[in-house]
Amino acid sequence: MKLIYDFFIIVAYIICQPLRLISTKVNLSYKGRGRSFEILEKEVNPNEKNIWFHVSSLGEFEIAKPMIESLKKRFDNLKIIVTFFSPSGYENSKKYGYADSKVYLPLDSSYNAKRFVRTVNPKIAIFIKNDIWSNYLNYLKENGTMIYSVSSRFNKSQFYFKFYGYWFLNQLKKIDFFYVQDNNSKNILEKNSFKNIHISGDSRYTSVLDTLNKNKPIDKVEKFINGQKCFIAGSIWDNDIKLIDKVLKSNIKSIIAPHDTSVDFITSLNKEYGDNCITLSNLKNENDFKKNILIIDSIGILKYLYRYAHIVYIGGGMGYNGLHNILEPAVFSIPVLIGKNFKGFAEAEDLTSLGGVFSLNNPDEFYKCFNMLDDSEELRNKSGEINSSYIQKNVQKNKVFIDSLVEKIEYL
Repeated sequence: MKLIYDFFIIVAYIICQPLRLISTKVNLSYKGRGRSFEILEKEVNPNEKNIWFHVSSLGEFEIAKPMIESLKKRFDNLKIIVTFFSPSGYENSKKYGYADSKVYLPLDSSYNAKRFVRTVNPKIAIFIKNDIWSNYLNYLKENGTMIYSVSSRFNKSQFYFKFYGYWFLNQLKKIDFFYVQDNNSKNILEKNSFKNIHISGDSRYTSVLDTLNKNKPIDKVEKFINGQKCFIAGSIWDNDIKLIDKVLKSNIKSIIAPHDTSVDFITSLNKEYGDNCITLSNLKNENDFKKNILIIDSIGILKYLYRYAHIVYIGGGMGYNGLHNILEPAVFSIPVLIGKNFKGFAEAEDLTSLGGVFSLNNPDEFYKCFNMLDDSEELRNKSGEINSSYIQKNVQKNKVFIDSLVEKIEYL
């Protein structure tokens, strides 16, 4: 089975090559992986106390950040290496100072995995969520590295637990410790003879609480809102625009933060909403501040903007790209609206049942729900309180993993 896996990895790599011509992200990923070993061999000393975090993309990186920062504050002699699978994580991590080295994860071939483990020689390897690679597990185990799976979720429909996934299930058993998000994941692993399973929640709760406490003002945005109610649509795609269009064309102050900040997408928004909108980078003249729609054409400030909203919509749920981070606005005690596809996102499932988050199927449903919240400060406050209380409770769970990891590092 290993030969089949290795063959599949190489074939997938070759097949995806043509996508470099039409996808900036794919091209960045290929170029970045080509430099990974060069960077590692320059920046990493295999004889030091190296801790390796692997994340898939930006969302997983947000989960890792509180862990990384907590470790760096407690241990002066630790070296943190972070690898990324996708450009959305790596390209937005370049200024992150707590990691000693940041690279794209080299392709999971036997040669690359063996070379990576030899180059880094991690004392501990931490895979965030479910982005786990078989060849890396093999060579980490041979190296005597302690392996963690953190903030992961498992369910019986995953291929690990099917008859054809037996080989992958055995690979998964090379992980020493599982810190999962929920009881269901713990129960499934226990039924399949896994050990050392703990429930630790999701460190994004700690991360968003840190954003809340920073209270970072953005003067231009404050001037644009001018004390009025403000609707913010964060991390949106084309199909999200269709859902919220009627609100954007009303007189309510609105801020749009596209997931895709490319020139093409920004241009299409400008074309659709005409003289009523302005991008943040062009927000200069007094007349610009009087417009109703502000388009955020930069990355990194969205999580600080949510404090200015009275209602927030989070994108991704109207398509199949995956729902984006609803915790970032929820921490500000704000009601959050999402699209119809949110299954598998634990926080969205919990908060829709509690009444802090509202899932809408079509534009009519969205507009009706928006107006209901817009007209009732009492309902907004109630929903917002549900969201913030939920986050506070989950912050406590995350300490379980950090405390355990600290204990292990002290004996390295």
